[in-house]
Amino acid sequence: MLLHLGLMSPLTPRRDFTKCNAGLSFTNSDLIASLTLNDKGDSLNALYYHTVNPLTKTAVGAEVIHSFSSSMNTITIGTQHSLDPLTTVKARVNNTGKASALIQHEWRPKSLSPFLEK
Repeated sequence: MLLHLGLMSPLTPRRDFTKCNAGLSFTNSDLIASLTLNDKGDSLNALYYHTVNPLTKTAVGAEVIHSFSSSMNTITIGTQHSLDPLTTVKARVNNTGKASALIQHEWRPKSLSPFLEK
C-alpha cells in the first residue's frame, strides 16, 4: 500500500506560475485512487481504477472532473478485458454521450495494432 502526495509548479523566466497542480494518490495491489487539483485550482479530478481479474487483465475505472469556473462535471467510466494474451478490448463512455472502444493486438513485443472507434 502506497500513499503519494505531490505538487508541480514550473517557474517561468518572469517567475510567475503558468501551471500549478497538486495531487494525492493511493495505490494498493488491485486499485489506484487519486485526487488532483489542476489548472491553478480550477479543476478537481478524482480517479478510481480497480483490477477485477488479474489473469484476464479485467479492470474497471471511473473519472470525475469538476470545473469550478464553469460548474460543469464530466463523468467517465471504462473497462478493459484481455481476450487472449495478445489481444485487449477497452471501452469507455462519459455523461456527455461520448463513447469509444478499442481493440488492441500485440503482433510483436511492444508493437501494437490498435483499432479505435469513437
